[in-house]
Amino acid sequence: MSDFNRANAEFWKWGIIYNNPNDQAIWVDKRVGIGWTLNFARKESWFIIFMILAIPLALLVFTIFG
Repeated sequence: MSDFNRANAEFWKWGIIYNNPNDQAIWVDKRVGIGWTLNFARKESWFIIFMILAIPLALLVFTIFG
């Protein structure tokens, strides 16, 4: 684990969204449960979310209008 205290509540919005601009990690362990979440203070995280949404949407558009 890095030097950052990821359990600190100030970095978690609504308890589920991690946002720490000083943490260089893109993926971090979830606060509760199993798995990972994104550090939404990083630009790369927003790109990952965009791609997760854009690819299926593009496939849907090309299927309907193609």
